Amino acid sequence: MTNPVMLYAKTRLHWGFIVRQIGASAAQPAYPIPPPTTVVGAFANPLARLLGLGEPQPARRKASRGTIDSFMECLLKATLNASAAILETSQGVGSVIYEEPARLLAAPFKGGGSYEKAVKSPILVGSQEILPVQGLGFASAPSAVLALSWIVEKESLERCIGRSLSRTELEVVAWNVYRIGSREGVSATVDAGVIEKDDMKLIGVGEGGFVSLLYQPASCVSPRRGGSMVTEVILPSLSYIEEAFLVPAELGSSSALIVPPSKLARFSIASDVCKALVPRDMPEFSLAFKSYS
Repeated sequence: MTNPVMLYAKTRLHWGFIVRQIGASAAQPAYPIPPPTTVVGAFANPLARLLGLGEPQPARRKASRGTIDSFMECLLKATLNASAAILETSQGVGSVIYEEPARLLAAPFKGGGSYEKAVKSPILVGSQEILPVQGLGFASAPSAVLALSWIVEKESLERCIGRSLSRTELEVVAWNVYRIGSREGVSATVDAGVIEKDDMKLIGVGEGGFVSLLYQPASCVSPRRGGSMVTEVILPSLSYIEEAFLVPAELGSSSALIVPPSKLARFSIASDVCKALVPRDMPEFSLAFKSYS
C-alpha cells in the first residue's frame, strides 16, 4: 500500500435502490444496504463521465469475459475496500427495509415464462401498455441518507484510467455521485470530499480500536463494548464472493431491516492480515480491509 486515498459522499435517496442478490431466481430479492461493489460503482459512474467514457458496448462486455466491464474490473482491483452506512436525519430515522419482489411483474415468468409469452399478454396500467418483466426486489428508503466510502490505491487507479488525477478531479467525482445500484436508485449528494494519505493513520492487531459508522468485514474486526450494536448482513465482497459484514445499527435491525445507530460502533482488528485506515478528522469513516503485504 503506497498512496491510499478515500473518497466519501453523503447522498440522500429519493425512494430507495435496487441491488440484485447474487444467484437469486427470477424473483430477485435486494440487499438492505449497498454492498462494496455497488459503492465502487457509485463512484465509478461519475469518474467515467469525467473521463468521457460512455456505456460499455457489447464487444467490451465480451472482452471482459461476460461478467463486468473491464473499466470496473480494473477499479475493483485498485480498491482496498468500500462501504456504506445509513444515517439519522433531521426528518426522521431514515431506515432502510427490504421489500419482497413485485409478484405482478414476476407472474409471467412462473412455470417457464418467456419473452414471447409476455409480448402476447401485455399489462394495461391506465392507458399505458407495459410488458411483464422479471420480478425485482428493492430496498425502500425514502429520504434516507447514505454515507459512502471508497478507499483506493491512487497509483493503481491512475493506471486503470491511463492518466493522473488531481485532488480537484477526485472532489468532482465524490460530489457527483447520483446513482445507487440500478438506474432507478437516483440520489442527491449533500456532502462529499477526499481524504488523502497524510490525513489518515493505519492500525493493525493490538494497536487499539477504532469507531465507525460504516459496515466492516466480519473476518477483519471484532465489535467492542461502548458503541452501537451491530447486525450481520451477507453481502458480495469486492471479488463478488458473498461474505459476512457487521453493520452498525439500532436495536431491532436485522438482515432485512436496517435502522441507523444513534452512536458510532466500536471495533478492533481481529486478524493479522487486516488493517484499518482511520481518517484523523473524520473517524466515523474508518474502514478495515484485508492487507497481505
